[in-house]
Amino acid sequence: MDENYNEIIYLNEIELTSALAQLNKGYVNSLISKSNRTSKNGEADTSNDGVSVSAGIKGVLSGEYNGKNSHQSSSENDESFGKDLNIILNDYNLQKLISSLKSKKLLKDLHNSVEGDFILSSSNFVLTDFNFTTSILSDPNKHGLNPTFRSFMRDVEAWDKSTETALKLVSDYMKFGKELTQGNILVKMDGLTAFANNNHFRLNNGELQSLSYSSRKMSVLGIVESKLNDNIVNDSENFMKKSLTTENNDLSKIGNIVPSITELLFFSSGLLKKGDRFIKPIALFFS
Repeated sequence: MDENYNEIIYLNEIELTSALAQLNKGYVNSLISKSNRTSKNGEADTSNDGVSVSAGIKGVLSGEYNGKNSHQSSSENDESFGKDLNIILNDYNLQKLISSLKSKKLLKDLHNSVEGDFILSSSNFVLTDFNFTTSILSDPNKHGLNPTFRSFMRDVEAWDKSTETALKLVSDYMKFGKELTQGNILVKMDGLTAFANNNHFRLNNGELQSLSYSSRKMSVLGIVESKLNDNIVNDSENFMKKSLTTENNDLSKIGNIVPSITELLFFSSGLLKKGDRFIKPIALFFS
């Protein structure tokens, strides 16, 4: 594969446009390449008949007459041929943004980055699509497992009580994760976690499953939103003390309850680790 080619699987064009516009004092979305050709053909016929009569010395004193009879006809046909080629630059602009960030020394190393920094990092990855997995495992009409899935497992003789218990736990986990992520896909890479909006992926939910078998390293270009500190919640007891206990009716931290639940859920499942950065992704790609 060409070393300059990137297989882009996710591109947030709004963030891409914003970054390029601010860094380069403007943003070019596309170029129009025009080509024109003109063809002309025709014929023309011109004739002149003239007569001159003069009298007297030098024809001046006695008068002079000049006469002219002319005829002209023509036929002409013009044809213009034009073609406009609209060159979309979004994918190219990803490379342009990376080059601009490097030239301005704005790309930071992930492990030394702080909030607000641009980072470019490559590593092994895990994509967790809570919405898709829930649709497969969970019964859409009531609590429990999808009856179609249960029947399939029984048909292939892969069903017993312990399997059912384990899958119910997974189903509940995925349903809760779906609510917390609001349908976004969770991207886990070395040292970072990102919530990627499903609308910006170039693969549908089914196609994304094929990436689970990939051994390639994925690259992410993004912005550091926050860093998990050493006080990360790692058990339910500490979570209750940290997030739900209020003193003197102080509710100033009530807005942290859901983020703390998210932290607890993903940390307990290994999708978050101490020191991880939360990244707002601009692009995910293979190079």
